[in-house]
Amino acid sequence: MRFRGRRHIGVTIMCDILFSFSVFSLLGWIMEACYRSIREGHFINPGLLKGPYLILYGAVGLVLMVSVSFIHEYGIFVKVLCYFVITTGLEFISGFNAQHFFNVRLWDYSDQRFQFKGHICLKFSIYWVLLAFAFEYLLLPTYQGLTIWLAPSFKGIFGVIGVILMIIDFFIVVKGKQSHVKEEHQAGSSIGWKGGNP
Repeated sequence: MRFRGRRHIGVTIMCDILFSFSVFSLLGWIMEACYRSIREGHFINPGLLKGPYLILYGAVGLVLMVSVSFIHEYGIFVKVLCYFVITTGLEFISGFNAQHFFNVRLWDYSDQRFQFKGHICLKFSIYWVLLAFAFEYLLLPTYQGLTIWLAPSFKGIFGVIGVILMIIDFFIVVKGKQSHVKEEHQAGSSIGWKGGNP
């Protein structure tokens, strides 16, 4: 009985994690899509994947949830430092990985002051910190209050489907990038062969 109880708790926690990750990924995509589309004057999909979700926001949301539970009683300076490190660190990792592994620039801060490799800059790091405080004091309490009323089965199904879609989307994008690189390599080889053998 005790084992079943622990297993039930473990399943519930996992469902909550997957659900939160999927919801924050979706909310982040909506926010970024609105911001970038309004700024550019036309619709822009802000992510590497095709679907309406940004893994960066899902990861940041989960990390912030854990962080808030540990530092909610600390002063503002500790929170600013923690939120700065968490959000800027994850942004750098996401930007670096997208460029290094997929040759895609999801954003470019090269024209900003106090930037590093175009992946992070002080201006947007400050924005991230402000968003983290909004998350702690506005979004998180509302989110937790609403999710209490949702059935664990619903959260589990929603979370699992969301993550599966992201995984499938990810592999489709990876396959597409690999095919594109292969075509460019073949085209380059063909041009080189023609140039060397008139």
